[in-house]
Amino acid sequence: MIGREEELAEVAAFLDGAAAASGSLVLLGPAGVGKTTLWQAGIDAARERSFRVLAASPSVAETGLSFAAIGDL
Repeated sequence: MIGREEELAEVAAFLDGAAAASGSLVLLGPAGVGKTTLWQAGIDAARERSFRVLAASPSVAETGLSFAAIGDL
């Protein structure tokens, strides 16, 4: 990823501290700014650190269903 070094460093710092404490990382921003790309890079970084990664991406039709992502997992 070009030009997202600061955000990638934030994700890496979060993952490096995740073994010592629980927490959540939230990616916020308007549509089209690259949240999905950053999310995928975070998943890759977590797997490189031997984290078990469970991910779900509901379709547009499923977004109104409260627990649709649980079925994906």
